[in-house]
Amino acid sequence: MTKMNRRSWPTKGRDLISLAQQLARDAERHAILSASLASQADRLMVAGLRLLEPPRASTADRRPRP
Repeated sequence: MTKMNRRSWPTKGRDLISLAQQLARDAERHAILSASLASQADRLMVAGLRLLEPPRASTADRRPRP
């Protein structure tokens, strides 16, 4: 191998490390976004289930009749 090719190895190594770091950052952002979306989905599901429940009687309606 020529000296020129040997010198390009460290550059390629740094490029690979840089790419790996970028992928790790992207994965972390994706995980945070995923958790946020899952939390929002849970809140929407609970809100939807509450809307589907039959109305509850108020405490005034529960008083015994004379």
